[in-house]
Amino acid sequence: VLFTSRAGIGNTAILGKEATTNQGFQSIVPDQNKLDSYFIYSRTNALKRYGEVTGAGSTFVEVSGKQMSKMSIMVPELSEQQQIGSFFKQLDNTIALHQRKLNLLTEQKKGFLQKMFVS
Repeated sequence: VLFTSRAGIGNTAILGKEATTNQGFQSIVPDQNKLDSYFIYSRTNALKRYGEVTGAGSTFVEVSGKQMSKMSIMVPELSEQQQIGSFFKQLDNTIALHQRKLNLLTEQKKGFLQKMFVS
């Protein structure tokens, strides 16, 4: 789970493959036997609030990995985390599907409007 730690603290994403990041990110690599990645991802709002409150800096606010590691978070048993994570993943997939449909319909509308006003 990637977490932006400066200049826009709290944007998160799940990285599906191995990669490297720069100092603008904190990488949360959950132990698969204890934490579900999508469950952690679903806690984005709490992570963001904590980062914004504990962050420091004069030019721009930044939160360190050391500061983030001090955040306490209530975590249910792994099986419950997986159920919660699965629910939110399914919900996000449904939202993404409907967003794609909306984008296609918007493009269709633009095309029809252009055809209506062509001489």
